[in-house]
Amino acid sequence: MKQLWQFLVLAALVCSGCSPAIDGRESFGDKHEWSILQVREYATRQHPVAAPAFSSHAGYILLTVPSHDKSKNIWIMLSPKSPPFYKQLPQGDYTISRSLFDVIAKQGVASSTVQEVLASHIAE
Repeated sequence: MKQLWQFLVLAALVCSGCSPAIDGRESFGDKHEWSILQVREYATRQHPVAAPAFSSHAGYILLTVPSHDKSKNIWIMLSPKSPPFYKQLPQGDYTISRSLFDVIAKQGVASSTVQEVLASHIAE
C-alpha cells in the first residue's frame, strides 16, 4: 500500500509540471494567436497604413490601425479565443473614430474585452 501511495504522489508531481498554465498564457492557443499578429506585423512593418483596415487570417479578424504618431501599424485581434483576451502588436498608442467603433460593435466581430479597450481609444 505504501508503494502505491508513493507512486501516486510521484505521478501527481510529474503531471503537475506538464500541465498548461492555469490562465491559458503560454498555451498552444495563446502562442498561435500571437504568432498570427507577429507575422502580420512583420510583413507590414515597412508600410504604415494611413487608415484603419480589416483583414482575416486562420479564422481571426484583425484590425490594423496607424499608431498615434503614424510611424507604425498596430495590429489588434478582435476576438482572441485564448487569454489574454486583448492582443495587440506592437505596443503603442492609437485612436479610432466613433464611427469605426460603432461598426465593430454593431457587427459583433470583437469580444467584449476588445470592445472595452477600443472604446478607450476613441478620438474625442
